Amino acid sequence: MRGDQHVLITLFSGGLLIAPHLAVIAPTGIAALLFGLFVGSLAPDADATDAAIFHTRVPGLRGVTRRVADLAGGVLPVFGYLIRYGVYFPVAGVFWLISGGRLRAGHRGVLHSLLGVALSTALTGLYLMAALHLLGWAAPAVFTLGLAGFGVGALLHLAEDSCTPGGIAWLYPLSQRRVRGRLRTGRSDLRPRLFAAALGSAMWACVLLVAWDGAAAEAVAEVSLFLFFALWTFFWLAART
Repeated sequence: MRGDQHVLITLFSGGLLIAPHLAVIAPTGIAALLFGLFVGSLAPDADATDAAIFHTRVPGLRGVTRRVADLAGGVLPVFGYLIRYGVYFPVAGVFWLISGGRLRAGHRGVLHSLLGVALSTALTGLYLMAALHLLGWAAPAVFTLGLAGFGVGALLHLAEDSCTPGGIAWLYPLSQRRVRGRLRTGRSDLRPRLFAAALGSAMWACVLLVAWDGAAAEAVAEVSLFLFFALWTFFWLAART
């Protein structure tokens, strides 16, 4: 799936879940969550040299989304190379040694798995924690929210790629059985764009329910969860995953 599709679907999915809680999360926490989702949505593709995470701009984004992404995009290559050389190559090397050369590094390998998401989230968090400690910056709550956003964004990346013919081996390296779909990532296939639009509409509907209608956050949270799972289920079915 293309980088812009990953970014839009992931941000709107995360935004849909965050929307009911906007009143209780500090603005810095919301910014950290969205930034984590943005980076995490592209992180698993650090195993490919031409991935969007190695560039300061994500092609294909338009309007407000593009301007926001451009503001955060300046640090994308930092995360891309950190994950590629600090997570991907070391872990892939260990797997290669353990398997006697059977498990080789490649796109949609270790980083595109549950184990890869866990390792990339944990190791990236450790690297950032060490760097921030050296800089004398400490904001545990903001850091935790950003790292949580990163992990969720990476998981959603896997869910999105599971809709494509290449598929995802979620349990790699224990199993190389792939979950696949029939979604084409070119511009001729409108399904990713329509799905992103549906998620965005649901997100803003939940925001308006809380901000203007005064609906209880607990009730809106239930609605947002239902819409999240309903829309994702429909998307997987539409992609024939």
